[in-house]
Amino acid sequence: MDLNLLAVFMMLWDTRSVTRASDRLALTQPAVSHALRRLRDATGDELFVNAKGGLVPTSRSEALIGPVREALEKIYGALRDEETFVPSLARREFNIAAGDLVEFSFIPELVEHIRQQAPGIVVRLGPVPEEGLAYQRLESGDLDAVISGQPVKEMGIHDETLAQIDLLTLVWKRENLSKPRFPLALYLKRPHVVIRLPDRQGSIVDQTLAQRGLQRQIGAVVQNFMAMPMVAARTGFICNVPSRMAGTFAELFELSVHEPPIAFDTSPLFMSWHRRFDADPAHAWFLDQIRFVVSVA
Repeated sequence: MDLNLLAVFMMLWDTRSVTRASDRLALTQPAVSHALRRLRDATGDELFVNAKGGLVPTSRSEALIGPVREALEKIYGALRDEETFVPSLARREFNIAAGDLVEFSFIPELVEHIRQQAPGIVVRLGPVPEEGLAYQRLESGDLDAVISGQPVKEMGIHDETLAQIDLLTLVWKRENLSKPRFPLALYLKRPHVVIRLPDRQGSIVDQTLAQRGLQRQIGAVVQNFMAMPMVAARTGFICNVPSRMAGTFAELFELSVHEPPIAFDTSPLFMSWHRRFDADPAHAWFLDQIRFVVSVA
């Protein structure tokens, strides 16, 4: 059924007059009369009969008005986006795909921050899928956001630079290095524990050293950031970790924190989401919480 007919039906009920209904709907009287005929054909009932005081609804009309009014109010409310999101009352789960950098650096603060405002919301973290699959999962709503060093460059995806990640250098505290900047000679002599990279371009550290004709020694290759300071604490190896992790790792593993001997370029951290959820107030609120936690971390 044409939903416009239901709007005419409701206006006829309220005004009990074809003339007044046409005025309020900004339609001609013949148009309203034609709509009434279509309604009668669709329902198999007169719906309204003429009387001295105007149109009088039939019993069938009386049975229809409640459900019709409720249905139209829901439709109009949805179109006006009247839905409100109250974090403290919400019961919902949000899914993020991110690597261990995000998991160690931001997720503890994000969970704590959200717990204070919205105790009924659960944050679920999973690994970053391959690019094509990441797009599909964002589009379907299976993922609310992907936070990664690479944007999800697909139609309908928003990519936002969330932060710039810089590196600090950690080594045994018992080395008693007093200067903030790590000495270059020791940096090149001592083996490093590094994280395995998914591509073959090499890390920003190795690229920067190579530009200066320098090369560091690799003593171990691990799969995540957490393993790096653990290996460094046992072996005396050097490790370079994102600055947001450095203080925590240094405290946990008796390491000292230093600026690298050479200034390395920062690396962008992107947040990606699908634009089809931009009108969802809960989704928008969740992304804002991520932005806030990253900005103050």
